[in-house]
Amino acid sequence: MKFPISFEQFKSDPLKALLLISFSAMSVLYYRAEAQSKEINARCEERLQMCEAKLDKLSKALKTQDSLCSALVTEIKIYKALGKI
Repeated sequence: MKFPISFEQFKSDPLKALLLISFSAMSVLYYRAEAQSKEINARCEERLQMCEAKLDKLSKALKTQDSLCSALVTEIKIYKALGKI
């Protein structure tokens, strides 16, 4: 494959060479940043799913504790009404 710009053109006009090198470097950095962004998003999604699972587990435990607490409060009221406490 022949490169569309020759070294002679770069030698006669160094600004073109700098522009081409700068454009190439920016393109590489852009694609690298995109790949890193996708990787970071994937890791965040995994962590989010894990946190949601833990939240569901803790929510169920809290509901269980709440129902146990209300049952105990009701039982205490019954014992107070009977005069046992």
